[in-house]
Amino acid sequence: MSQLAANKGSKIIKALGVITLIGVIIAVGRIVLKVFNEKNAEPDDSQAGV
Repeated sequence: MSQLAANKGSKIIKALGVITLIGVIIAVGRIVLKVFNEKNAEPDDSQAGV
């Protein structure tokens, strides 16, 4: 019985780990996209004086 409980707990921990990893990847991706969008929205200063 304890081995069955250990296997069940192990599966739950693995599932939580996968969900956490996916959440971290999504969060980092959103931050990167936000930074790139802000960077592209700024006008280029090189053409302002010409």
